[in-house]
Amino acid sequence: MRRLRLRALAACTLVALAGPAGAAEIARVATSEGGNLFDLHVSLRWDRTQLRGKITREQADPSLNPPFGAVVDVDELRYTRVTNALVPRFAVGLHRDVEFHVELPYVLADDHSWRYAIVNGFSVERDSTIANNDIDATGQLCDPSGAACPLFPVGSGTTVYHGGRAGDVKAGFAWGIFSDARDDTKPFWLVGADLTFPTASMYDPAAGPRSAGWASPHVSSGNPAPFGDKVWKYDLYTVLSRRLGPIDPYFKAHVTGMRRSSGTYSNCDRMAALADPALGEATPAGAANCADQGWEDDSAARLPWIAGVTFGTELVPYENRSADQKVSIDVRAFADYTSSQRFYNPLSDMSGKLHATEPYLTMGGLFGLYLRASRFVSLHASGSLATQTAHFLSGESLGRAGVEAGDVTGLTPNAALNPNFDWRYDAPGRRFRFSETSVFALSVAGVLQF
Repeated sequence: MRRLRLRALAACTLVALAGPAGAAEIARVATSEGGNLFDLHVSLRWDRTQLRGKITREQADPSLNPPFGAVVDVDELRYTRVTNALVPRFAVGLHRDVEFHVELPYVLADDHSWRYAIVNGFSVERDSTIANNDIDATGQLCDPSGAACPLFPVGSGTTVYHGGRAGDVKAGFAWGIFSDARDDTKPFWLVGADLTFPTASMYDPAAGPRSAGWASPHVSSGNPAPFGDKVWKYDLYTVLSRRLGPIDPYFKAHVTGMRRSSGTYSNCDRMAALADPALGEATPAGAANCADQGWEDDSAARLPWIAGVTFGTELVPYENRSADQKVSIDVRAFADYTSSQRFYNPLSDMSGKLHATEPYLTMGGLFGLYLRASRFVSLHASGSLATQTAHFLSGESLGRAGVEAGDVTGLTPNAALNPNFDWRYDAPGRRFRFSETSVFALSVAGVLQF
């Protein structure tokens, strides 16, 4: 009985402490109402994201499972992508708990690097299927003598540089339907919708002139490439938050859809040039099918959709409501599902192509610290660490029904052959896979509120 009384007392204490209070930062919204007819939030945020992972490739091993052999994954590359961006954000209160916001990012750098993997203390370069490749996109020997023709350059630290340009503009609305600050019987419930405009300059991964070894022209930091993907992005989200004394648990769910614009890149944009026998980077039949209107949609970029959830809580060790001061600690866990796609992925800078990517799950956690010095000034800082489930980075289908009745090499016309299919990347036994990933992100922001 004593324990029950203590628990009841603790619960009553939390409820008593939970008087009117602002929602968690994840649910903060600019507002315009009596006594505060104009609410403007201006922030400048620095975002840094680092993605690292191992790229393996399927390889036939006849010594396994005799007499049939087996396909195994062999280590090929270590891949790193580092992005740094400055993001000014403006939010204006239009009505009570209704805001319009816009973000105008500037990407300082978005650099993609790769090198040969190290196994047992030694580089895999000597045995690499990338360095020892001897076929072209049609699956035929690229040199009659059998000499190797590496897929793409791999140095001690090959880097393709992007950035130094404005990113995609994002704008949207957020509405706090319920507020626990006004009605303590309800949680704070926020719904929002964002639209990302395809304003950043489009990145053409096959833009040249590429070197004889198929190296990108953007391997020099003095010649950074654009990074825009030229797609419309639609993001819908909802957040529930409920302040209970010194804690503020919350839940968020979101879904992001994408639609191609008139400027979205397609492999078919360069297919005719890539099919030149001197390059051997595409099949002649694939180039011909790109010109066929029947393949127009099926051969274009296939965009992913993303859905995710976040669970977390803010801990408030200090708060002075009369001075509008607050210190809060944010702890959260999140998971996002990314669907299958034919779009930019870690192979694109290396191969000069969009690739078919398998669905994957991203899971991680975040720690944040938010300091509100006064009604007008706040500082935010957070760090997160996540991982992605292993997934294939290549693996196009050979084509439509009946493709095997024709020439599947692509050397001669075959109306059913997938224009994107490349025997070096997409054939079972040669596909690339991304695993052992880590995604580390830092974010620091200053906020002025008027």
